[in-house]
Amino acid sequence: MEPDHLVYLCALSKVFAYHCSVGRQLLDAFGSPAAVFAAGWKGISATLHHAGVLLDELFAPGLLDWAADEVSWAAAEGIRLLSSDDPEYPRRLSTCLDAPLMLYCKGMADLNAGRALAVVGTRKATWCGRESCRRLVGRLADLNEKPLIVSGLALGIDGCAHAAALEAGLSTVGVLPCGLDEIYPRQHRELARRMLDQGGALVSDFARCTSPAAHTFLRRNRIIAGMADATLLAESFRKGGGLITASLAASYQREVFAVPGRLQDASFEGCNRLAARQEAVLVADEDTIPLAMGWISVRQQRERPSLYRSDDTPQRREVLRQLEARAPLSAEEVASLSRLDPNAVHLLLLELELEGRVVADGTKFFLSL
Repeated sequence: MEPDHLVYLCALSKVFAYHCSVGRQLLDAFGSPAAVFAAGWKGISATLHHAGVLLDELFAPGLLDWAADEVSWAAAEGIRLLSSDDPEYPRRLSTCLDAPLMLYCKGMADLNAGRALAVVGTRKATWCGRESCRRLVGRLADLNEKPLIVSGLALGIDGCAHAAALEAGLSTVGVLPCGLDEIYPRQHRELARRMLDQGGALVSDFARCTSPAAHTFLRRNRIIAGMADATLLAESFRKGGGLITASLAASYQREVFAVPGRLQDASFEGCNRLAARQEAVLVADEDTIPLAMGWISVRQQRERPSLYRSDDTPQRREVLRQLEARAPLSAEEVASLSRLDPNAVHLLLLELELEGRVVADGTKFFLSL
């Protein structure tokens, strides 16, 4: 039996995985994956000059047999193979010059949701980064048209973004740096299962048996950026994959947002630098993203609740003021800065924590955001 359309597509995707624009040039020239193979070596070489190595791979013995096995495996696993002209292929991604010829997709998420936000950041996320991520994603659940949340399923900010989306009832997509026969990292297998169970999806452009490696993470990042209307950098050191994704988003003419941190917070240095160079919109509050994206109007902005209550004592107000200005702080640091009795500060922080107004992370205290 002659291989069907998906087999030809799968074979092309494998050969041109790192030369997507060349593969797309062939499809434009010949009209379909099957027509590319039908053209033969001579017909293709007339279209693609200096592509001998790729042609060797394209007509290598066993390629179509491999592709047929891949298609059968995908069907058995409930994985859809989406070509760039498939209605279910992410339309935002399809406009990028380096978009994959084919995507592997497991799950029922609408990859062409009316709104989509990518959320990325460091694997070494702090409490501040995780909490900011949770709040910003949670705010989007209040919108009339809820956006799709896209991230990379990595530890840290990525996992936090997916979990926050699930908690808020938003659909979320994880883009993997490996084949869909593996969940990476393994710690997020349960998270991935929950994402699929709640209408999300897992996506990759890598064939099965492709293991995570430095170059696969870099290629994965372009899909995260390309699938979304905007990218949020929730927390980032001076260097990191999140910054690369943000740069890719900017190259695709997509909006970039960055959560700022204190000058001494190394884990926010990447965010601060982007904002300082005006390469990202600084996120001032939960309404910054939906307002900038036109997802809400100025009249729909939330009123920020007051930090203080009418019955707060002067000592309580001083503790809250110090945390607002400098958190995270230990109880001892609050006492030193406020010049209040250390024992009294410990008691005040305990009371405020019980009221849900401050949060402890180890020995440090933050305002409950």
